[in-house]
Amino acid sequence: MRTLRALLFNVLFFGGTAILCLSLIPLMLFGRKANQFVGHAWCRLVQFMLRYSVGMRKRITGLENLPEGPCILVAKHQSAWETLTFHTVVTDPAYILKKELTRIPVFGQFLTLSGQIAVDRSAGGSALKDMIKGAEKALKENRQVVIFPEGTRTPPGSSRPYHPGIYALYKAFPETKVIPVALNSGMFWGRHSFMKYGGLVTMEFMKPIEPDLDRKTFMKEIKTRIDTRTRELETEAQREFNLPMLTSDDIAAEEAEQQAAIQKEADPDKVS
Repeated sequence: MRTLRALLFNVLFFGGTAILCLSLIPLMLFGRKANQFVGHAWCRLVQFMLRYSVGMRKRITGLENLPEGPCILVAKHQSAWETLTFHTVVTDPAYILKKELTRIPVFGQFLTLSGQIAVDRSAGGSALKDMIKGAEKALKENRQVVIFPEGTRTPPGSSRPYHPGIYALYKAFPETKVIPVALNSGMFWGRHSFMKYGGLVTMEFMKPIEPDLDRKTFMKEIKTRIDTRTRELETEAQREFNLPMLTSDDIAAEEAEQQAAIQKEADPDKVS
């Protein structure tokens, strides 16, 4: 039954995404907020599909830690779920994402026109400058900047290094609150996984990081807080909803990726 429900979702997801994007192409002519509306509509559509095909619902906690107006949200990236969910929780998110996504026909144009912050990760120091410039514009527009500091989707149980782009944001905008976010979406919707599992996916907003920390302290603090709470949420989800555990192949692949990422970290200008 789980397989059939996952198949139903995948058919609805790809078909619904294509239909929505094509039908709303005229909105491209009406500015950033109209294009951001398309993002909101798509995210809510997919959340609806998840709920009624595979039984995947969301549980949001810690909303009292979200400030009014602009902030920087920092989270692990375990699946597509969190990119959908931020859109349904905060009012006007600006995602820091890899530039390749903007080259996807139609979908990529909506990303660009809605004011997402596309970064060319191969550009080194100039990519960092572009990220700061894009974030500055978004924050001035009273938006919420979303960054995934590991730079890619990672499975539950992983522990990749955080790229220094997040500290660059923290340093560049000292008056803006940096909010760590823990989640366990990868337990329900795995990276590159056909299967989707029902249950309550949790996203938890934690207390802001203290201001004026040096780089080493900041990087350790934010990684410890996010990773520790994420592990707890993953364990709770596995127990509560009888979800499959990671396989040894998953862990081995993740360790190999982690080693490659550590080698790249030798470049201080590397951006997530």
